[in-house]
Amino acid sequence: MAEHQVCPGCGGARGTEKTEHSVETDPQGGQRPVRRTYWSPCSVCGGSGVVQR
Repeated sequence: MAEHQVCPGCGGARGTEKTEHSVETDPQGGQRPVRRTYWSPCSVCGGSGVVQR
């Protein structure tokens, strides 16, 4: 039987907070930097927080 252990990729947090940087044009035609933060599931455990060993 497989044993579960805490995911080494996220430490059991199930994902990570990521930051995206971009530049957008405002209605007056000027450019401004934009930063968006979002939560992304861990790519190692698929967001479960554990892996099978």
